[in-house]
Amino acid sequence: MKIFVKLYIGMMAVIIVSLLITGYLTIGSFLNHTKEREIKNCLDRYSIFMCVFKNKLETATKEQIADPVLVKKVADETVIDGRPMVAIEMNGKEVYNSINPDIEYDNASGKGTGYEICKIDGSTYVVCYSIYKKDNVVYKCTSADDVTEFINDVNAQRRWYVVIFLCVLLGGTIFAVLFSNHLTKPIRHMSEASKEIADGNYGFKIDVTSNDELGELAHTFNYMSEMIREKIDALELSVKQKEDFIAAFAHETKSPMTSVIGYADYIYQMRLDDEERKEAASAIMNEGMRLLALSEKLMDIVSLKQSGLKKEEIQTNEMIEDVRLSINPKIEKREAVIDCNVEDEYIFVDYDLFKTVVINVIDNALKAGAKQIKIKGNKAGSSAYVLAIEDNGIGISENELSRVKEAFYMVDKSRSRKEHGAGLGLALCNRIMNFHGGNLDIKSKLGIGTTVILKLPLRVTA
Repeated sequence: MKIFVKLYIGMMAVIIVSLLITGYLTIGSFLNHTKEREIKNCLDRYSIFMCVFKNKLETATKEQIADPVLVKKVADETVIDGRPMVAIEMNGKEVYNSINPDIEYDNASGKGTGYEICKIDGSTYVVCYSIYKKDNVVYKCTSADDVTEFINDVNAQRRWYVVIFLCVLLGGTIFAVLFSNHLTKPIRHMSEASKEIADGNYGFKIDVTSNDELGELAHTFNYMSEMIREKIDALELSVKQKEDFIAAFAHETKSPMTSVIGYADYIYQMRLDDEERKEAASAIMNEGMRLLALSEKLMDIVSLKQSGLKKEEIQTNEMIEDVRLSINPKIEKREAVIDCNVEDEYIFVDYDLFKTVVINVIDNALKAGAKQIKIKGNKAGSSAYVLAIEDNGIGISENELSRVKEAFYMVDKSRSRKEHGAGLGLALCNRIMNFHGGNLDIKSKLGIGTTVILKLPLRVTA
């Protein structure tokens, strides 16, 4: 059963039960009480009549013996005092009657005053009766009160209550339908949105029209939809990157393997002199070195992901000096100059991995033909430390700058292969910086040089 139906049935049940209870406790109780009060009034009037009749009869019988004429005279005098319809029998013989002949009044007994409700020709009467004995004479007295107008008023009130009941029920039905529809509308929208998301429309959102719990649920649903869209986009990007990675990896390994197989076959098939064999072996060695460099970089990336970080506090000056000593042979071989101006500070990093980042960046600068490399380090506010490595190499064009951190991407492929590069250095560096909670930015101008900015969260000791 749908929530709309449940809400509708529930509200209608509450409305109907409330009206019935209200009608029973107020209208019904009031009308019954009014009816009983009117009957009591009739009995009271009858009691007054009987009291007056008895008093007058006793006064009259002191002077003469009771007979039908005397009783009729006393009854006439009493009726004139305010009792319109009365019947009196004396020892079973009717001596006076002003009651409608269609009204039955033969139920009087000796058990005190009683009454009956009699309906005749659309009129309603309250018939009161009793037995009175005096001087061995039995008087049966009956009176009839016309309460038709009162009963009509009561019935009119009942009809008005039924009309009001039906009007409230109709209004309640309309309200229940509208209110149930209003409450379940956001749920229906969420159901439709779920189908849209299931069909691949991950950016579908619900219009939030209220600030209640359903509005909060709609906000949460939209947030979930946004997160799903972002996750799907991330997964699609990841799949594309993996496909690009596999394609690039296959391409990068195909070229050196082709060269290795070709030169090996050349040595095997041909008679070569020492110089030719040396050239072929050199080509095989260079391509093998490229494959080795490629495998080492891949192993670094895989091991970085699996092993995690082992952070420790280090001083920037000590680390840069260690980097200078490690890279110095390449600096001297390239006849380059490295200038360091680093503000001494404590940083919280995996020493070996962060050293790998700095060495890779300097090595790329040397491969780009840089003759002067500047390393600058300083605090950026109170929460970060920035290390900038600037070179005067050939630089990178704007259309290639956005892709240099992609795996296997090489700006100058012929120069990179000659240097045994595989296009994985900056990809590895970027991943290491991300693992440290920092970032790696590159600014470069073609023909002028490149600046690599390494930004790390700062850890200050007491």
